[in-house]
Amino acid sequence: MFTKIRKRLSITNVLLTIALVMAMTGGAFAASKYVIVSTKQISPKVLKALQGKQGPAGAKGDTGAPGPPGVPGEKGAPGVPGTPGGPGAPGENVAAKEVKIGETACNKLGGSEFKVGASTTFACNGKEGKEGSEGKEGSPWTAGGTLPVGKTETGAWSVGIASIPAIVAVSFNIHLPKAIANTHAHFVTTATTECPGSVAEPTAQSGNLCVYTLGPSLKGEFAEFIEMQAGSGATVAGGAMIFIPNAKGELSGFGTWAVTA
Repeated sequence: MFTKIRKRLSITNVLLTIALVMAMTGGAFAASKYVIVSTKQISPKVLKALQGKQGPAGAKGDTGAPGPPGVPGEKGAPGVPGTPGGPGAPGENVAAKEVKIGETACNKLGGSEFKVGASTTFACNGKEGKEGSEGKEGSPWTAGGTLPVGKTETGAWSVGIASIPAIVAVSFNIHLPKAIANTHAHFVTTATTECPGSVAEPTAQSGNLCVYTLGPSLKGEFAEFIEMQAGSGATVAGGAMIFIPNAKGELSGFGTWAVTA
């Protein structure tokens, strides 16, 4: 029976009970001598006997709203500058010198030698391509050689006013490997199979000399090609054209030419 009563007791109930008893038996005296205002006034043994078991944990509350973001921290001080790097290694100068014709590096062509430290590079003068897989190497165009077969050189010509026939020379800066026959020397006013070019872009098929003119602007008449030496057409060095004035004695014109070996 006392066990059941003990389970229902709590510190609050005990304090209320004592306060009620004191009120019924002389409140003034009890208030000045026996009013209990703290559990320290009760014997620990009594408190231990009156203390109930811990109740179950309550339900978990809802998560609170996130707090406002914190104030950004102050900017940190600049770091200490790094140590300057050491000086780089000195660069190497390029040393150049001429390679003469006959020296091993560029065979019979000559050229230049360039050295940087232990590295050596040669730049040899240009040369003609080989003729077929077993052809013989030619000499450079610009060093007294001849125009390779299939290659083209060009130039310009003009004739002034005259009352007598005029001869206009066509000279080849690079000599041809062989002369041009008269049947392969053409005075062109419109493009043909042998001369498919124009005054602006003169060209010629292999083995032909093509002289281009603006046509209507030419006053007088083209008579023929004459060779600088003998025969007709052009030699390996060039040829010439003869013009005859018109009935009014006028003779003028200009244009371009192309020859292909």
